[in-house]
Amino acid sequence: MIFHKTLVNIRRRHGYTQEEFAKLLGCPVEDIVAFESNTKQATYMFVAILRQKLGLHSAPITETEWQTLVVGMHSEWKNAIDYADVEKAKELQQALEKSVQASFSPSIENYYYLYLADYYMLTHDIDAYADTMALLSQRTDGFGTKHWFMYHCLLGARAFVEKRYQDAIKAYKTAEALDHNNEWCGLRFNYGMGVSLTDRNYAARAMPYLKKAKRASMVSYDEKRNSRFDVYIDGIMAYNLAKLGRSDEALKILDKRLNLETGINSKSGIGYTHFSFGRVYHSVEDFDKAIESYDKALQYLDKGNDAYISCIHDKTSALIDSDQTDEAVNVAEVGLSIITDEYWKTMLEALKHSASLEYDPDSATYLKEIAIPKLQEYGKYEAAVYYYQLLSKFYFEYSSVEIAFKYNNLALEAQKKLHKELVEGDI
Repeated sequence: MIFHKTLVNIRRRHGYTQEEFAKLLGCPVEDIVAFESNTKQATYMFVAILRQKLGLHSAPITETEWQTLVVGMHSEWKNAIDYADVEKAKELQQALEKSVQASFSPSIENYYYLYLADYYMLTHDIDAYADTMALLSQRTDGFGTKHWFMYHCLLGARAFVEKRYQDAIKAYKTAEALDHNNEWCGLRFNYGMGVSLTDRNYAARAMPYLKKAKRASMVSYDEKRNSRFDVYIDGIMAYNLAKLGRSDEALKILDKRLNLETGINSKSGIGYTHFSFGRVYHSVEDFDKAIESYDKALQYLDKGNDAYISCIHDKTSALIDSDQTDEAVNVAEVGLSIITDEYWKTMLEALKHSASLEYDPDSATYLKEIAIPKLQEYGKYEAAVYYYQLLSKFYFEYSSVEIAFKYNNLALEAQKKLHKELVEGDI
């Protein structure tokens, strides 16, 4: 039989009244009313005439066809995206698009485009992602609660990629207020919220989300672990544990992860895990081990991607902390020579100028006029506090006590902003 809601959608999309539709198909209008109200089943002859008259010869418009072709393909495609099987997703995407559009089901189309946006995020096709989200923004009248949940998660993902951390957290918090008891939220929501909070330096608040994401990533599909998220979750959890004074636990997680990634010979997984080791050692001020781990990571990570640039940034910071300022400037300049992203350019330039502060007066100007305002735009208030304090120390030692107090007070104001966010629940 034809799915009754599909028949309604077909008629409306072609602009027919029930009377006009009946005339076109050569049947009584009472039959159309009965078919659409699901009080009578249409014959396969009716479906054949419908296809012929409207050119729907290849459209899966019966309920059985819809279930097997659209829902089945959609599930297979979703799993390909979940498990970062890009080739499989590419193979299925074009056929799925045709079947979804032929289904005439707005809800199925909504889900398709929501997962399509996620697919473009996976393949780093940000332009296609933006186009898909723009299309979705015009479909929101037909969104159900789960559509809205997924939509806000995707908005959060885009904000995170663009380093708009406060916007990312707001989008995820909007999603959190909706019904998210579904499989899709297990990873994307908890992972996105956990990573966004981590990048705002809220380690304690990030951990519950990351633990939930970790549990979801361990659910297998065809005996595969979720390689798309799993290695990152372990690294981010280890980093937060170290910030919370639990570095022994962090190192145990990373030892286990390194064995796993080495066992499957995952170059990117090994690189990211060494990077995570570096961040843990860095947090406990074992700078030699941190720098050694960052160097190992750079041998495995793809040159120019976010993890590679982040590793360059953190190695520069570790060199500064170990009083190797000349080498820190050299490493920063290597990073700046390959960066196009404005966020990482700001982060590395700030580090470079902080290392040059004592012998380059222009560095102070850069920090106070360019770096700190940009860092605050990104919501990196702890970084702003650090550079305000650095400027205060610099002016106290080399210039004016009055100016030093000014920057000390600005550091306190930035710290108050952080505290206000925590107390009032903005994050």
